[in-house]
Amino acid sequence: MTRGHARTLMTSPVTSVLPEASLGEIADIFATQRISGVPVVDTEHQVIGFVSDTDIINALLGGNVASATAFTLMSAPVVTVDEFDTTDEVMRVLRDNNIHHVPVVRHRKLVGIITPSDVIRHLATELPAPPQAG
Repeated sequence: MTRGHARTLMTSPVTSVLPEASLGEIADIFATQRISGVPVVDTEHQVIGFVSDTDIINALLGGNVASATAFTLMSAPVVTVDEFDTTDEVMRVLRDNNIHHVPVVRHRKLVGIITPSDVIRHLATELPAPPQAG
């Protein structure tokens, strides 16, 4: 349906955190960068988890604030796409997994991130213009 690959959709560079990042540090990143999720990476920059705004809210509601780290908050394993996966495959991954962020990897290392907004921006440039009235 659409042309291109994950690398044409992705936002790069992407903000990520290490497993020991505190809930406060992650919340500050979300607030200052106006994002709602970050991949958690190891020292080799491989994606090992993902922390979303929902994870933070759950920790706050559960009273798990003082000891919460990216490692304790993250969802794992993480669904990722390769930078050369097609745009159609990326859309299927987002839909089939009911997720709003998908990290993009090259040789298992984080290189970008894709959200539905990225897909829509791409499609807006790829779809034919609507017919003119009149």
